[in-house]
Amino acid sequence: MEEWRQCGRWLIDCKVLPPNHRVVWPSAAVFDLAQALRDGVLLCQMLHNLSPGSVDLKEINFRPQMSQTSAPVWQSLVCRGGPEILNQSQDLS
Repeated sequence: MEEWRQCGRWLIDCKVLPPNHRVVWPSAAVFDLAQALRDGVLLCQMLHNLSPGSVDLKEINFRPQMSQTSAPVWQSLVCRGGPEILNQSQDLS
């Protein structure tokens, strides 16, 4: 299985993507995974799952049409305390 497909499956297993997300459709392409990851929302959700409370999910816009047009969430997170969160995530590995 291609690595990008494995990544999509892993995101589903980690419950940051729904089981029927287009990244697992037979017609999926790596572009579909890139689209899902591009605004940083999934990364914030993953951090929250790995370290509950490390990301305030109330500050994240989960509506794709809005999050794709604004600055990436991940960029905003890094500007507002991301270093502490990144240090916490390194401690988990």
